[in-house]
Amino acid sequence: MRIVQHTIWIDRPRDAVFAFFTDFSQATRWRQYVESMAVVTEGPLRVGSRIRTTIAMMGETTTFDMEVLAFEPPSVWRHRTFETDFSGYIEYRFETEGTGTRVTLTIEAKPAKVYGWLALPIMWLNRLLRRSKPYAQQLPQLKRVLEGA
Repeated sequence: MRIVQHTIWIDRPRDAVFAFFTDFSQATRWRQYVESMAVVTEGPLRVGSRIRTTIAMMGETTTFDMEVLAFEPPSVWRHRTFETDFSGYIEYRFETEGTGTRVTLTIEAKPAKVYGWLALPIMWLNRLLRRSKPYAQQLPQLKRVLEGA
């Protein structure tokens, strides 16, 4: 089930946007709630790499790992977290459009356990009410940082 899809045009070349996107030392500048992100697996960034992410939200700090599912520079990035109640992914696509880059964020999730099925109506309601605010703000913030506004 598609939970969220957002798109934005950024006035920068696709290679530059993708390179900035995968520079995790810059994550706090445009990813809401993120305090740090770092690759914790050996070797270069690739499918199967794990990224340790620390976020602070509503007074609590949480650390979790993400696994890279697709890494096709400069066009596709897909990752998942290790949710027990849902399966799915978060994907970013980077497409050249004119002199810039069209970035599309898609979140797909489906219930995997009882709690996931119970939470499904809440996810649909949030989708209908457009309460995916953290993700809605993410791409405009990426654009502001990259374009220097």
